[in-house]
Amino acid sequence: MSVLDRFRLDGKTAILTGVGPGVGEHVAKAYAELGASVVISARSQDRLDRIAAEINAADGGRALAVATDAGKREDLVNLVAKAREAFGPIHIIFNNAAAGVVYAQDGGLWANTDEVWKTAIDVNVMATWRLAEMTASEMEAHGKGTIISVQSCGGFTPIPPAVAYGVSKAALSFLTRSLAKALAPHTRVNALCVGSMSPDGQEAEIHKGLGLAERNAIKRFGAADEAVGAAILLASDASSYTTGSTVFVEGGRVGTIS
Repeated sequence: MSVLDRFRLDGKTAILTGVGPGVGEHVAKAYAELGASVVISARSQDRLDRIAAEINAADGGRALAVATDAGKREDLVNLVAKAREAFGPIHIIFNNAAAGVVYAQDGGLWANTDEVWKTAIDVNVMATWRLAEMTASEMEAHGKGTIISVQSCGGFTPIPPAVAYGVSKAALSFLTRSLAKALAPHTRVNALCVGSMSPDGQEAEIHKGLGLAERNAIKRFGAADEAVGAAILLASDASSYTTGSTVFVEGGRVGTIS
C-alpha cells in the first residue's frame, strides 16, 4: 500500500451532520472523492439536494441527502436507517452540526436561556452520543469505525456571552475522550477543532467587531476547505493509531494562547 492509499475511503459509508456551504460541504465532497458513500444531513433540504447532486454528478460520486435536526433523536434514528438502507453499514460519522451561539446584540450573557442551553447540549453533545449509540454494534462488527466531532475554540477559551455554547463544546471534548476509551479498539473517536472560519475565508458580518482573526497566530480567517486535510486524516487509515485526540485547525488561537 502506498502512503496516499492510506487516505482512501473506498467501500466506506459516512454520515455527516451540519452539512452546509462551509466545512461540512467541503468534507462531504472530499470523502466522496476518496471513495466513500456519503449521507449528508442538515435542516435545509434544498441546500442538501444541491450538494448531493454535485457529488453524484462527479465520477463515482455516491451521496444521499436526508433533512435532519441533529438535536432530535427521532431525526437521527431516521438518518441512520436511511444511510444503512442506501449504502449498508456505517463506518464514519462526522459530527459537524452546532447550535447555541448567542451574541452581544442578542442580549448579552443572560441571553443564554434555558432553551438555548437545551439546544446547545442536544446538538453539540447529545447528537454525538446518540449517533455513537446507534452505530456502535455495526462498527464493532466490521472493526473500522471512526467518529469525528467538530470542536470549537469556544470549548477551550471563553467567548462570552456564548457561555452555553462554550460549555457544551467543552463537554464534547470529554465525551470524545470517554467514547474513545469505551469503544476501543473497534472504533476510534477524535475531535477536529476549527476556529474563525468561513466558506470563503472572509469575515462574516456577524463576526465583525469580535476581533476573532486577531486572536490567532496566523491573523486571518480560515477558509472552510483548510479543514479538509485534517478531516480526511481522522476518517482514514492514515490515523489508525489515533484516538481520543483533538486536531487543531484554528490558526494557532488555542495552541499559542498566552
